[in-house]
Amino acid sequence: MEQLENWTVEDRALERHYQSKNYLDGLEKLNGIAKMSETENHHPELLLEWGRLTIRYWTHTANGITALDFQLARQAELILTDAKNL
Repeated sequence: MEQLENWTVEDRALERHYQSKNYLDGLEKLNGIAKMSETENHHPELLLEWGRLTIRYWTHTANGITALDFQLARQAELILTDAKNL
């Protein structure tokens, strides 16, 4: 969790609320995370609202957070904080 300072644990999931500049910014970040998730075959819950994107990672089969969830949350954080990663 030290490397994921913007993330919290909520209901057995890693959760991040990203404040976007506008709807399209949030959509671009969502698409970047979706592409990465498809490549890794591990898909978070994504909720896009105007000015906000919520990402939740957890593993259904483990009914909680696994090492893979932490790994992908770190990758998602790079997408959220660096537009070049899109």
